[in-house]
Amino acid sequence: MRELHYGGGTLVVGREVCTAVFDYALALARVGRSDLITVPILVNGQIDESNILLGPTTQIFCTPATQTAAGLDDLSTVSELRNRIASLHRPITAISDDATIYPDFELEY
Repeated sequence: MRELHYGGGTLVVGREVCTAVFDYALALARVGRSDLITVPILVNGQIDESNILLGPTTQIFCTPATQTAAGLDDLSTVSELRNRIASLHRPITAISDDATIYPDFELEY
């Protein structure tokens, strides 16, 4: 378990979720974009969800959590964040083979 410090508050999240959030925040910062994510958190001993806005200037850090709970490392959340990271790195493919229409893009054949 990790305490994710964000926006003056603290969210208790699973270790794998915390790592994926950090990786996604870094990937977004590198491309100058923002996104809203939802992650499972621990609130008063119960699993709930929190929305987090990540962007190029997001300042977050993690520390060890004093609370524990099973189920916070939701694999579907981690997978979704990893897919979002991968989508940031996909090349833009032109619709036409005519390079003069898209002078700023490299065409893939």
